[in-house]
Amino acid sequence: MKWAKNKQGFTIVELLIVVVVIGILAAITIVAYNGITASARDAERLAEMKSIEKALELYHIDNGGYPNCNNTLHAAGDPRNGCYMDSIESSLVPKYMSQLPKDPINSGNDRYRYAVGYRKYSETCQTGDDSDNYITGMRLETESTTVCGWVSGYYTYLGGSSN
Repeated sequence: MKWAKNKQGFTIVELLIVVVVIGILAAITIVAYNGITASARDAERLAEMKSIEKALELYHIDNGGYPNCNNTLHAAGDPRNGCYMDSIESSLVPKYMSQLPKDPINSGNDRYRYAVGYRKYSETCQTGDDSDNYITGMRLETESTTVCGWVSGYYTYLGGSSN
């Protein structure tokens, strides 16, 4: 039996190498895509939280205080309270915002938080002092620094007033 010298086709080894290379490229693409989408959700969260904080400041100017979680006016010396951000929706919508933004995931601990009667004293720490101040919090997917003293350190963003 004679073998043809101009035999066309690929060997099994060549095919396996191509399949492995394609698999590696696909894995790299998936990991990069997940990182990009998490960064995009974090950018959306930060922009939404800044707009909520601006609405809270406008509310404060008009009402002389920040809203309590039960949508009443908080005054210095009132007991502190904290809640999910949607608890103060009727205080801010529609006068200060057309609608209250929600976390892109918006389930479990992936929700925006608000607490009145707390003061932010550093980028990652706050204290309760029954004052006319508030804090906001949320979980950022691309950050690992946790906020001290709030929700068992689960939140990675702390915003709010620092009067």
